[in-house]
Amino acid sequence: MDQNVEFSHCYYLTAGEAGAQSAMPLTLLVQRVIEVATEHANALGIGYDTLSCHGIAWVLSRISIAMKRYPRINETYCLTTWIESYNRRFCDRCFVVTDGDGNEIGHIRTMWTAIDVRRRCVADLTAFEEEAFPVSARECPVDRTPHMAPVCDAASVQDYTFRYCDIDFNRHVNSVRYLALVLNHWTMDHFDNNTIRRIDIAYCRECYFGETVQLKVFTHEHISDCEITRDGARAVSLRIHWAPRS
Repeated sequence: MDQNVEFSHCYYLTAGEAGAQSAMPLTLLVQRVIEVATEHANALGIGYDTLSCHGIAWVLSRISIAMKRYPRINETYCLTTWIESYNRRFCDRCFVVTDGDGNEIGHIRTMWTAIDVRRRCVADLTAFEEEAFPVSARECPVDRTPHMAPVCDAASVQDYTFRYCDIDFNRHVNSVRYLALVLNHWTMDHFDNNTIRRIDIAYCRECYFGETVQLKVFTHEHISDCEITRDGARAVSLRIHWAPRS
């Protein structure tokens, strides 16, 4: 197997990185996913430096995470990624999360979109060689991110205005900041008693500094459907599957 087909990066969860439940917060996990995907793309020659010469950048479009458990304080964990499929506009990339003993504790499925940075529209990757996208036969047990219908009118609603620390180098709202906005909806007691077993996120349109959005959350039994809208248009959709914390 080509040594570039899979890429791994191991980390150590410090106390300063852990959340209130002494485990890896979901926001950090998504950040690590973006980091490892970026490192692998760089190693394949389809990373930021190469694509920026063509006026193109990768943007996270979909992410689905299923975790058996989350890494704990002072624990080593690894993320391994591979490309499942690609075409001239999108790239499907999967991950497995393992603990220090090599046990699989989570799986992640993502879809990345190539965008034209200047025109802010979907770009074309046909100029890149097929060899730059080595596809792995390894399977990912996580289903594709489902279609999520608009959140019902019975949802609770709150407004939020994006600020400086919400913005990334592309000068739009960072992918992780949307997730943080949603998770901040719940109380500490809720997280003390519940954990997220699966989350699906679909990024639909960009938001920028100073824009005010509405967060809608509707929970039925153990599933929360969430939606961030801007001027009535959907920016991000999320579905969270909760489980009692053992």
